[in-house]
Amino acid sequence: YNVTLDTSTPFWAYGSIQDHGSRRGQVDLSRGRDRIPAVEWESAPGGEGSHHAVDPTAPHIVYSHGFYGNFTREDLIVQAEARKKAPEGERGRGRGRGNRPGVTQIRPAVQEGEPELRAQWMAPIVISPHDSRTIYAGYQFVMRSSSRGDAWERISPDLTSNDPARMLLRSSSAIPFQTITALAESPRRRGVLYAGTDDGKLHVTVDGGKEWHELTTNVPTARWYSRVVPSQHDDGTVYVTQRGREDDDFGVYVYRSSDFGRTFTSLAANLPAGPVNVIREDPTAPGTLYLGTDFGAFVSADGGRQWSVLGGGLPSTQVSDLAYHPRDHIIVISTYGRGMYALDARLLK
Repeated sequence: YNVTLDTSTPFWAYGSIQDHGSRRGQVDLSRGRDRIPAVEWESAPGGEGSHHAVDPTAPHIVYSHGFYGNFTREDLIVQAEARKKAPEGERGRGRGRGNRPGVTQIRPAVQEGEPELRAQWMAPIVISPHDSRTIYAGYQFVMRSSSRGDAWERISPDLTSNDPARMLLRSSSAIPFQTITALAESPRRRGVLYAGTDDGKLHVTVDGGKEWHELTTNVPTARWYSRVVPSQHDDGTVYVTQRGREDDDFGVYVYRSSDFGRTFTSLAANLPAGPVNVIREDPTAPGTLYLGTDFGAFVSADGGRQWSVLGGGLPSTQVSDLAYHPRDHIIVISTYGRGMYALDARLLK
């Protein structure tokens, strides 16, 4: 479903797999950047549908998800030490995630009189690029913790339509609806956050949640937000992608704003039809963008005016997520059914 890269050397790629939990594998560059081998993967924090967030200053701290907003923080060093001390016959034996050393449940508590939290099956959790102890989680509200999840505060109103009639129509699926599905903080300006929802709502705050501004009508379409990506190169630029798969709509919805969301421009250009799952910027080349859709991976060198197939050797498959490692310049994609692939981004230059 997803890919997250950490800052270890060599770095780990994390992802979750339907019915098989979460896994991680190291990206081995020792044989050369053009000969990255397949590697054996191991169990990782998180369930079968989990976004991951790895502390960039302490990559042994991993945040993950076990469904519907049940987030955990895991310390992999504490876990490794506990395994060493365990009796030989008990090493590796599962005892439940909540009972293992180094595992902390961090779902925000609901105070008396407050509404219950609604979270998507794969709810977003992100680490602030300005302070690794600050994390954000998406429910119908944006929740913030400055203590790695030990305590939380609500920093937004309900950012969804909060329409009981629409929720009732979706209730037969048993999956929460009208939730935040895409959440990100600007890497350039602390406190600038964007949040997109599964019912087509988009909001921004520029002051850390004191005031939120709705941008929904500024976007030409109202669909499930798959990603919101504030730019690394320009304060006011943000990219958003939407997918219409849940509505039997296979249009291409990818947009850029250069004015904090007041106006948006379509970047669909020459992309083939298919839901868009992710967009990323190249951290070293302003204007170079990478995209993952239900039919493959694409790259644009001119800010999205024209797109080309990214690399070679990838079957026509759903690219569910894409990450660029800024230190090693490796692109890693996750696919729905064909595992993960790695590509040296420098070969594209």
